[in-house]
Amino acid sequence: MIQAEHRFVYVAEKWCKELDEAAELGGLSYNTVRTYRGSLKNWVLPALGNLQMREVTVTACDKLAKRALAQASYDTAKTVKAVMNGVCAYAVRHDAILINPVQSVGRLTRGGSKEVLALDRDQRKDLLSKLRDYGPTRQNDASGRSLGVRGQVWLDLPDIMEAMLSTGVRLGELLALHSPEVDPQAATVNVNHRLIRITGQGLVRQPHRKSSRTGLLLKVPQWSIPMWSSRKLASDNGPLFHSFTGEHLDPANVINRISEAMNAVGYGWVTSHVFRKTVGTVLDEAGLSTTAIADQLGNTRAVAERHYRRPRAANQANADALEDMM
Repeated sequence: MIQAEHRFVYVAEKWCKELDEAAELGGLSYNTVRTYRGSLKNWVLPALGNLQMREVTVTACDKLAKRALAQASYDTAKTVKAVMNGVCAYAVRHDAILINPVQSVGRLTRGGSKEVLALDRDQRKDLLSKLRDYGPTRQNDASGRSLGVRGQVWLDLPDIMEAMLSTGVRLGELLALHSPEVDPQAATVNVNHRLIRITGQGLVRQPHRKSSRTGLLLKVPQWSIPMWSSRKLASDNGPLFHSFTGEHLDPANVINRISEAMNAVGYGWVTSHVFRKTVGTVLDEAGLSTTAIADQLGNTRAVAERHYRRPRAANQANADALEDMM
């Protein structure tokens, strides 16, 4: 039984166990649970962990949310607030406190929209060429000994870039692809799994995409077919991109390899997500609708509009009509 005298950290662990159970039943993403636990460890528990539940005030919660916003980002602050709300709501449900103080915390403001970072045509060609040249230079360790099959990930980076630019999928969805889900003859890729890391289980290939969204059957451009064909031929019905042991590549490790390679070739600002944003930008510049862009990326129209389209003039046709008025 939880009481008002129990420490916040005690209630937080009870809440986390409830989240774990929800994830096991499929009602919550394991990634979400991991994100919440990270926020607890890095932000919430250092500030509130030793307080008794009756000592957790609106002021304390409000200060923490605003500190996360000032020192980190809107998304971090939003997660911090969600974690505090979850723990306090759990305490309310178990009669430890009467009112959830987080419900009175001030509204978080996102502020100005972030610039959409995307690669233009020249940058795409230049980066792909540099990655192809860079991979062979990473086939030996610091002592000059050959990495053998362990160096394959560096050689795979150009294909990973092509795969992401030809689909717009997330890295975890791309690395979850198996050979039967790629049909080079029909120029289609069936995206219906994702890789996530689950405590106690390791890397797991789960059905559906992020947030349990349904799959995407995507047509891919012809320039990418040779890459898809060669990957399918070499994968032997297993992961299209695999580790030197034949298992799935860990997205976290690949993110680190991408970061290291980008810094080495002069594109330190590029992450795997920039490839996804590049796809949205190219479609936007081609005059496609927000709905079409959202369908390609598997997002809602609102998300596609906010995160994957650059600011643009909304009245071009009107301006054209006004050209001759004087």
